[in-house]
Amino acid sequence: MRSTAVAEERAAVAEERAADAEYLANLSLELDVTADPRIISEHVVRRLQQLTHADQICISFGTVLEGVQVLVLHGEGPPEFEMFRHQRFQRTEGGVLWERLESGEPLFVDDYPRSLMTSPFMLQAGLSAVAHLPFGQLDGEVGVLTAFRFGAPRLWTSRERMLLEATARTLGHALQRAQHVLELDQALRFSKALAQVARLTELPLSLYDTARQAAQIMAGPAQLDLVALAQVAGEVVLRQVAFRSAAVSAELVRLIEQQVPRSQSLAWQSLEQNEALFIDRYPDYPRRIEALVDEGVGAVAYIPLTPGDPGRGLALIIARVGDAPPWSENDRALFLTAAQSIRLAHERQQALTQLRDAALTDPLTQLGNRRALEDTLRLSLAEARESRSGLSLISLDLDGLKAFNDREGHHRGDALLAGFARSLQLAFRGEDALFRVGGDEFVVLVKHADPAGAAVGGSLARVEVALEKLRSSGFDQADVSAGIATFPDDGDEAEALLRLSDQRMYLQKQEHRAYIRT
Repeated sequence: MRSTAVAEERAAVAEERAADAEYLANLSLELDVTADPRIISEHVVRRLQQLTHADQICISFGTVLEGVQVLVLHGEGPPEFEMFRHQRFQRTEGGVLWERLESGEPLFVDDYPRSLMTSPFMLQAGLSAVAHLPFGQLDGEVGVLTAFRFGAPRLWTSRERMLLEATARTLGHALQRAQHVLELDQALRFSKALAQVARLTELPLSLYDTARQAAQIMAGPAQLDLVALAQVAGEVVLRQVAFRSAAVSAELVRLIEQQVPRSQSLAWQSLEQNEALFIDRYPDYPRRIEALVDEGVGAVAYIPLTPGDPGRGLALIIARVGDAPPWSENDRALFLTAAQSIRLAHERQQALTQLRDAALTDPLTQLGNRRALEDTLRLSLAEARESRSGLSLISLDLDGLKAFNDREGHHRGDALLAGFARSLQLAFRGEDALFRVGGDEFVVLVKHADPAGAAVGGSLARVEVALEKLRSSGFDQADVSAGIATFPDDGDEAEALLRLSDQRMYLQKQEHRAYIRT
């Protein structure tokens, strides 16, 4: 009789072990194919509930600060527990869960009503025993496997503990794989974003436009809610939102875009120190602005884009709203690398501008050269044809420059040329274009609101004014020959106008020579 009982007991133990092994094998398979390990099937959870004799099994994720969200809740429990399916459970509710979240250690409570840390809500619901088993983190949140018993207290047996601990370990391994995949995916998205930002250096964009496009590129991968550009203008900082998510209120945009004194601006501080400023918890920051906290600003970063003069600098303001996670190393690396790319784009554009200016500028007088004249004349003629306005082209030649150089030296000759350029700039309007196209040859391009007509005389009068200014500056023997051609009266094409103005200038030059000889 006794041998029969022993055999039956051994058979029951073997059956339990087989059921446990089958459950754990199925759990491993389930988590191998499930895209999101935070959610496992009802079948697996139901088997765990049956094997551990728990009334309810719960899988939740969260943090001490942000509360816990239930993702799986299976079994028979009090009606009050249904609320967990729809809202976060906060630390203010009390209980032993919160120290488990912080420590990461499992906890088995056999007699909940007599434990040191209880929740009034749980006591009212009739909780008698509980097991909390944290099993790892995914995207900043801790996963917890929880088993509940209600009614009369019952001890957690060694077998039940083993099953719960083995389940937590398996969930933890799946969570580690998911975290690795998440990090790889995030790294890939960040790399793509950086490649897109780097390509901005190849586009002919201003610093401001480059920064604005870079902000929009970074917003998705870094899960940003708001990106603004802060530009220092003397004693104030001007800010403009370049990107906003649906979570950003219109009031927050208004607050961000307010002009502020630079002494009160963290963006200016970042520029002044030429150092990025990362604030993980803005509501706890000593220099926080309460209005921004009220609008949900959670994490903020200030990234300087233009090192050097903070009085005219540009910086990025980056923010997350709501329960924002702190800035990760990936976030910081993305922002700083993007800022470097933006600086390189700006430096490249500056270098290209300088090269373009050098290619179009006469180095001695700083006036446009012949190439600049050709480009400007072509565009000006197109505008004049479209607007039916007038254009005057004045060809000028400094008389006797070669003799002046032979007599007084090339240094004085260069001074004469530079002095004539300054005199022309003083005599003509700012919108008139001036060029030095040869050794002693200059051209002035004058735009008229109406077809030239009477304006021709006024343009030539300005040449006389320039000559008087040149003579009064120490070159009293200087003289100039001038010829003018107008659009549309004298022609419609650039080459024809240039040729005619040159011919008329040489006619006057011949008259000057004949006058000198007589």
